[in-house]
Amino acid sequence: MRRLRGLRGRFALALMGVSALTLAITAALLLIPLDRALRDDAVRTLAESARASRSTVRELPPSAYRADSRRLRRVLITIRRQTAADAAVYDARAALVVSTDVDDLARSPVAGRAIAAGSTVRFERAPGDDADEAAVATPFTVEDRRYVLVMHRSLNDLPAVQHVVRQALLVAAGIALLIALVVGLVLASRLVARVTALRDTALRVSDAGMVVEVRPDDARDEIGDLTRAFAAMQQQLRDQEDARRTFVATASHELRTPLASLLLMLHATSEDLADDPPDLDEARRQVGRALGQTERLTRLSATLLDLSRLDARLPLRAEPVELGELARSIVAEFPVELGVRLHAEDDLWCTADPGSVAQVVRVLVDNAALHGAAPIVVTAGAGPGRAVLTVEDGGPGVRADEAVRIFGRFERGNEAGDSGSGLGLAIGRELAVRMGGDLRLEPGGNGARFVLELPSTDVPT
Repeated sequence: MRRLRGLRGRFALALMGVSALTLAITAALLLIPLDRALRDDAVRTLAESARASRSTVRELPPSAYRADSRRLRRVLITIRRQTAADAAVYDARAALVVSTDVDDLARSPVAGRAIAAGSTVRFERAPGDDADEAAVATPFTVEDRRYVLVMHRSLNDLPAVQHVVRQALLVAAGIALLIALVVGLVLASRLVARVTALRDTALRVSDAGMVVEVRPDDARDEIGDLTRAFAAMQQQLRDQEDARRTFVATASHELRTPLASLLLMLHATSEDLADDPPDLDEARRQVGRALGQTERLTRLSATLLDLSRLDARLPLRAEPVELGELARSIVAEFPVELGVRLHAEDDLWCTADPGSVAQVVRVLVDNAALHGAAPIVVTAGAGPGRAVLTVEDGGPGVRADEAVRIFGRFERGNEAGDSGSGLGLAIGRELAVRMGGDLRLEPGGNGARFVLELPSTDVPT
């Protein structure tokens, strides 16, 4: 009973139910009209036999159409042997001339109707009558004398035919249901085995965590797609968990250093102020350094917040942005003594998120100011289907073996030391990619040259 309540039993029962319903409808459509179809076919066949036999009878000479004609009787007996139907010939008054059935009436009403109509007449008695039979009368003429060929046969054998058909249908139905049951159990067993394997794997993952491997199902069906989706989801969760652990570990390390420095500076300031007389000059220097560490913590917390927003996949805006004008406003934020120079084309439109573009440009200029040297040149121009912004400096540049690594999270170049959080370029590239563009480091030149590409768009009207 438990198996019948499971997916395997329900699948097999459903397949058997559909098969049984199909067979029932087929039986209803076949058996209900079967009796009428068999009777119509018997009458139609008898009419065709009568028309074919009429030409044989008409070939006899006029002298053969009399009651004692052996020749006519032999012809009628031959017709009976060929068609399994009794045959009789009646004259124009519907009087019997010769018949192969001794029980034929001296006068036939069917022959009379055929003579009156001048064409073939069919007759069928109802099954409830004493003699269930079909008769066909077809008139013909021999030297201006009219005669009628009447052929009739019993329909009492039709119930036996129906019984045979019913028996064959029942046997076929039983075999079909048995095959449906076997096929249903086989298919259901394979289906349930795959679903059970996926369920067991999910339970192991729930108990042991992401260390359990999900084996992808190579079958090209819904369960295979589900298994592959589950494996892909597990891999994404594993990657996210690895990223989270790396993030927590690195963020803890990045936060621990300035916090420890800030704590020492505050303790030193407190001691300087506790002296008698207080060392105000040293306390002011310690407060200045503490403010620097506080600003560093503020920037780091803001950067970590930006990183968490990226990981949360918050949607970015996609609207026309005039890249040259935006670059001018960002460059204006930096002090003049930094010496940032701007070369920007007019009407340089791209499709992007304005806030994210501004953030990337700030990251690039800050990076040039922190790790590079003057001059810092910002250039905004057009490329093939792209709006391009470059930031280059006159510093030592980036070593070739670090060109890819510096775009990773919490990664810094060897020349950078402990300055910066190692997140700016990683956030910049992720923002650029999410806006349909790219951020890369181009080789060549004396300093570092970073290129931001965004999809261009037409000037909005």
